[in-house]
Amino acid sequence: MISRQHECIFIHQRKCAGMAVIETFGLLPDNPDYHFMNDGVLSPDYARRPAGYFVFSVVRNPWDRFVSGWKYCASTRSRTLRDVLLDPPREGHDYRHLTRPQVDILFDAQGRCVADFLMRYESLQRDFDTVCDRLAKSRVSLPRTNVGEHLPYQSYFDDECRALFEQRFARDIAAFGYRY
Repeated sequence: MISRQHECIFIHQRKCAGMAVIETFGLLPDNPDYHFMNDGVLSPDYARRPAGYFVFSVVRNPWDRFVSGWKYCASTRSRTLRDVLLDPPREGHDYRHLTRPQVDILFDAQGRCVADFLMRYESLQRDFDTVCDRLAKSRVSLPRTNVGEHLPYQSYFDDECRALFEQRFARDIAAFGYRY
């Protein structure tokens, strides 16, 4: 998403409250600005992003994000966690929402994070207030949109699934300093 009024770009990490953040800027899905740089460094827009805009995104505990995506995606919600970890979505909607590593859209080819500020899902409102202050945008409470229901992520992982997950998502775990 790009807000020309606030001179900022929001990189929409799936299953990380992105729709709630975008909603506060008043953009609707039929507006091209809603989708601008939606896939971060993988977006065609990345090469033509305006200089000087404040870039921000949200990251989420990788285990929690995975469980949220697993329960959300039609192709995975009826499969076991082990089965999804052994044969995950590799493209399209379900890949973006479940198995694409967060670092893939936030880090450039030189391994640098392209966001000026990373909000944490775990401290979402406080971090969004910081973004609003930085943009001189009125603080607003983030709406709860597209929220799924599931148990705490720890209840789904046995030792085997945890090992499979940690191997597959080692870069996200290391880059953002999350712990199980």
